[in-house]
Amino acid sequence: MPRLSNAAVITTNTILALIGLATLCFSIYLFIEGPSQCQRFIQNPLIVTATLLFFISSLGLIAALYDSHIIITIYLFFLFLSILLILVFSIFIFLVTNASAGKAFSGKGIGNAKTGDLQNWIGNHFLQGKNWEGIKRCMADSTICRFGSRHVDFDAKHLSNVKFGCCRPPVECGFKPKNVTFWTVPATSKAAITGDCKTWSNTQSELCYGCESCKVGVYKGVRRRWRILLVFNLLLILLVVLLYSCGCCVRNNNRVPWKRRFL
Repeated sequence: MPRLSNAAVITTNTILALIGLATLCFSIYLFIEGPSQCQRFIQNPLIVTATLLFFISSLGLIAALYDSHIIITIYLFFLFLSILLILVFSIFIFLVTNASAGKAFSGKGIGNAKTGDLQNWIGNHFLQGKNWEGIKRCMADSTICRFGSRHVDFDAKHLSNVKFGCCRPPVECGFKPKNVTFWTVPATSKAAITGDCKTWSNTQSELCYGCESCKVGVYKGVRRRWRILLVFNLLLILLVVLLYSCGCCVRNNNRVPWKRRFL
């Protein structure tokens, strides 16, 4: 068991340290080269995550190789803290992506210490103010709505929520696609162009990015990806708990001479 625990901690932390270092180098490269509008959203979180991953993994690697009671204790403390943070973040994701749960826990608390509007948190955070302006610029800079010259089926069944809401005019407008980048307005509907139908533009940098239908598509897309992130977080918690258990074995075994740990 001691040999297995040491081997597991060394192997896992070596891989994680390399991943953290590579991600950190990539983040620094983006910072030096000047990130695009889309990359700005992930640049700072990526740097922080990569730095923490490299730091904690390095601690685990050193702790498994040397008999330092202090280092292994610090390493286990950070792992335990990581488990708590990921668990809290996972609960938060569940509350903001589940309408019933979000509504039930919104405004709960004692005195001034109350939860906010969890039910509408995604919409209030991503679809308002500077964040929404940044998302629109990101979509305009990206290739999300660039279909090239190939035939595109603009039906909702064949497009993602974001593409259906942002890359084509709303269905109720009655516009007809001349090609993949240009839509024409039937003469019968010109007198009734209002709302999102009026906001639509054939200009590729505008399209329907300012439409309410685009906000709906982005909202559904964010919610779907966050639910996937929730599953990933739960698997990550299992991995960290397993790593924490191995770390405890290493801590109990750290008085054994290094050369005998794999014998």
